[in-house]
Amino acid sequence: MKLNPEKKFVVDVATLQSVQPLIQWVADLALYLLTLLPATLGSAGAAFAGAALLRNSRVLATVRELLVMARIWGLISSECLPTFTLTVAGYDVLPQLFRLITRVWLASRESSAQEFEDSIIDECYSMSAQVDICYIFSAAVFTM
Repeated sequence: MKLNPEKKFVVDVATLQSVQPLIQWVADLALYLLTLLPATLGSAGAAFAGAALLRNSRVLATVRELLVMARIWGLISSECLPTFTLTVAGYDVLPQLFRLITRVWLASRESSAQEFEDSIIDECYSMSAQVDICYIFSAAVFTM
């Protein structure tokens, strides 16, 4: 990704560092949704917190846009990028998150689509194996 050198993009590094928790939250949300996708298959899928977000194209579009902004800001200051615990060295999570969220977003825009493609589900499983995912909601700890 290249920024246009003719335009002046001035963002204070301190400002970028201050939005790092927001960027981390957005990345964690995207990761949570993608790891939730295989679990939503079947009749009990709607019981998971956030399962309805996988069918909401507006939410998914917003998450996509925020991931792009995080990537652009990361070019300015890598300290604002989200951090992940990887099980495989060298795995770049942000591009994979964006690519998979885009595929889910495209599927959610098709009103006739009741199920996701098997390839999307397989890639979500693969991502779960590449990134150590642990979420804390309220008093409970969920590990996927």
